[in-house]
Amino acid sequence: MAKEQKVALFIDFEYLFFTLCNQYGVSPRPEELIRIASEYGELKVAKAFADLASSEELRRAAYLLRTQSIEMVDAAADRTRERAKNYTDFAMLDAIYGTYLDQEDINTFVIVTGDGHFSSVVARLRVRCKKNIVVVGLPHFINRELYQSASEVRELAVDADAAPVDRDDLVAFVTNSIHTHPFVTFNKTVAIYSKVRQVDEVAVRKALATLIDEGIFIQVIEHTPQADVRVLKIPTLAVASS
Repeated sequence: MAKEQKVALFIDFEYLFFTLCNQYGVSPRPEELIRIASEYGELKVAKAFADLASSEELRRAAYLLRTQSIEMVDAAADRTRERAKNYTDFAMLDAIYGTYLDQEDINTFVIVTGDGHFSSVVARLRVRCKKNIVVVGLPHFINRELYQSASEVRELAVDADAAPVDRDDLVAFVTNSIHTHPFVTFNKTVAIYSKVRQVDEVAVRKALATLIDEGIFIQVIEHTPQADVRVLKIPTLAVASS
């Protein structure tokens, strides 16, 4: 497609993050989404949508978007009700339609989702508005209506076996951290280990959680002048210090 074509990218980040995390144990790779969108022309809009308050892991993963200059739209749910209502889909739909109305020169809409709720807007933009609609999703997690509604559907390649977490190395790393630092927290350990060892943060989080489930490490509350902190401990050391 000619380079002068204009492209808009919209990412259902909740779908992308939780599917990759729960099904494959890996983090999203936003750079791959940018690469795909850029194949269709000049990228003018790049936005991702999620209710960041719904998950600490989701909030932590949002930095991945900033590294690729993708705008993160926090679609906060209405938690004043007995059952919180998620507005992520509404916010994303509003942005898609708003972009169509305000930026007529955008010809291709790349929509990252597997949610069938988006099939109507996909079909309308393709059939009524004569736009090129590319749906990008994860294999086996794309609603069949999207295949029928879009101009094109692309399945993301998932390398779930890349850079596996070395269990023994992680145990040694955490053990050494506990012996040398006073307050070793779960999240800080995950962030540091994944950066130092160049392995996926979600995979590290799952591996460390498994070690806790197996009793290799435990989490206890430590009292500090600033606040109570949940820290990692070795069970034998925790008993000795209590």
